[in-house]
Amino acid sequence: MKNNLLFVSLLSAVLLFAACGPENVVNPVTPPKPDEPAEPVVTPPDPAGPVSMTVCTFNIRYANNNDKYPDGSSAAWSARREAVKKFVDTVKPDIIGLQEVRATQSQDFATFFGKDYDYYDVGRDSKTGESVASANCEGVGVLYRKDRFELVVKDFFWLDEDLRTLPAKNSDGTYGAWKSACRRVTVYVELKDKKHGNSVIWFFPTHYDHKSTEARKNSADLMVRQMKALCKVSDLKETDPVIFHVGDLNTTYDNNQLQRLKENMYYARLAVDGPDKFTGTFNGFNDSNSLIDHIFYGGKSVKPVKYWVDKTNYGVPFLSDHYPVLFQWEYR
Repeated sequence: MKNNLLFVSLLSAVLLFAACGPENVVNPVTPPKPDEPAEPVVTPPDPAGPVSMTVCTFNIRYANNNDKYPDGSSAAWSARREAVKKFVDTVKPDIIGLQEVRATQSQDFATFFGKDYDYYDVGRDSKTGESVASANCEGVGVLYRKDRFELVVKDFFWLDEDLRTLPAKNSDGTYGAWKSACRRVTVYVELKDKKHGNSVIWFFPTHYDHKSTEARKNSADLMVRQMKALCKVSDLKETDPVIFHVGDLNTTYDNNQLQRLKENMYYARLAVDGPDKFTGTFNGFNDSNSLIDHIFYGGKSVKPVKYWVDKTNYGVPFLSDHYPVLFQWEYR
């Protein structure tokens, strides 16, 4: 009898252990042996070919009722906004940096252009980074495609010695430590590119001062420092995230005011051969030939494809007193 009882007890224990054993654990995971590394995850090649992206910088000319085309017709924003929308809808840039945005234009980019794009801007005279529309001033903005990007970060800083405090007005009418003719601001976004495995894209559009040489040089130096700090990289050229600095910099590329940028980043206009390599970007509503709008970039995955200055007639003689400047690239 004792032997039978012992046998029953042992059988019960075995059944209880089996009931609580590994086979009853939800989603069991067997770790690799110490000398047997886990198999690497291999991403298959994209059968559709390389993934490309088009970035743009565009000084849209601030909204006022005094601008005229050479034939005397109005070049006010109300006369140009439909043509600017047609440009965006036709070319479909993935990211656009905008300068000289005023309140009515800010509202348009947030609504009239809002079907395919998300929008962010900051007024250069706002105290704490309010939008252009809220602050009712002028500023810098960025449009980026809703279907392609996931926003990670959006923020801004002033182009001045104290980049987080609204530059004070000086007794001579200038602003801040660098004596800029106007307050100047940079906005930036960090985006994940859903079309390319959530690759990180940093985009820094801005507008350098139009009068102060010191301010332009200091702005370029500050941008290099800020991009390295914010993107957490020591080398802006050969880095994993893709980084763009674009805008109306109010000086030509050969000017030493942009020396730090030229040393630390690639320059889209000279990265590929094409008919617009020496095409002016500022037209003054009469097609002058000043080349002051620029696209700088960094990132070891960037393969330049095309650079161009868009002088297409989208229904008006000129979209602005500046042409849109565009750069297409592919992931390597």
